[in-house]
Amino acid sequence: MRYWTVVGLLLSVLWAQEPYSRIDFENAQHGWLVLPGAGGKVELTENPNDVKSGKRALRYTYTAAVGKLNALIYLQPEDWAQAFRFWVKADRPALFALSVQEESGERWHAPFWISGNDWQQVTIALSDFMLAEDTKPVNNKLDMDDVQGIGLIDVSALFLATPDAAILFGDQSGTRVMWLDDFEFLSKAPTRRNDPNIIDDFQRDYLTWMATAYTTIKREAGGMRVEYNLPFPYIFGVLRMLEPNALRDAKGIEVVVQVTTPTTLAVFVEEVDGERWQATFEAGGESKPEPKRLLWSQFTITDDTKGKGDGKFDPAKVKMLALADWGALSEGSPTVNRWLVQSLRKVK
Repeated sequence: MRYWTVVGLLLSVLWAQEPYSRIDFENAQHGWLVLPGAGGKVELTENPNDVKSGKRALRYTYTAAVGKLNALIYLQPEDWAQAFRFWVKADRPALFALSVQEESGERWHAPFWISGNDWQQVTIALSDFMLAEDTKPVNNKLDMDDVQGIGLIDVSALFLATPDAAILFGDQSGTRVMWLDDFEFLSKAPTRRNDPNIIDDFQRDYLTWMATAYTTIKREAGGMRVEYNLPFPYIFGVLRMLEPNALRDAKGIEVVVQVTTPTTLAVFVEEVDGERWQATFEAGGESKPEPKRLLWSQFTITDDTKGKGDGKFDPAKVKMLALADWGALSEGSPTVNRWLVQSLRKVK
């Protein structure tokens, strides 16, 4: 009798445990492979400088070129997963994305910035994913039961390895390396602040922004630190993609920011038709992050995008948001500065 009581207790404990799965890359049967049709080589490395934990990590070596897709895939994701957590490193700063493909045809992605040459832990909840721009909506819901596979994509190498993009983001072409370790499937999603007016409060353990060349960004003090130090003028800035209709009901944008040296910052928004709109504000010398509010009525279309659309600003069509140091382009203005962006909110 006592035996069956103990067995029953053990079984109840096991059933009560939350499901959990981890790929530690300690053996060759890890399941990750190069996406068919993509380039590159996957292998395990034992170099202690390139291993986060244990004795081995995954190394992906590939060549970035115009229009060339470089991606890894895993075809046996856990259907109970509500989040993914992993350690990742790259040989240079770049924007990557975790991608999820459903059998229905819907494809979802969650972009994240890698600073380069340092291990970063990234925790992505299902709610962090956005429907891919070129995907036809089916039910606008990510269903893990319907997921065929997950992938890791070098977004910078795919879209920025062109001569035009190199002017703003630096040369992204050539041989690249990415390392991956301790990929976990989590049954509970990390807590996310549920505020419909927040565009970004930087509470995730990763950044969804990407930086222009000569600009470094990182999570710091509950926000995003932006820093640059050059002896000549340049477009120092950051940008991120937005979900469809993210700004539909907004009357403008509020940026809570602290800037070390006084300058003129610009906010850019780009619509799906290619029209880009901008507005500026003065910042610098604040003792702490302060709100800077811009209404849509203050935005004007940029000269280089006139004629791409109807010439009428529609916040529902905005797909990209950017911040840039506009003052740094003026002759004699400082090209060394630091910002702390604490949050971006919709003005209602």
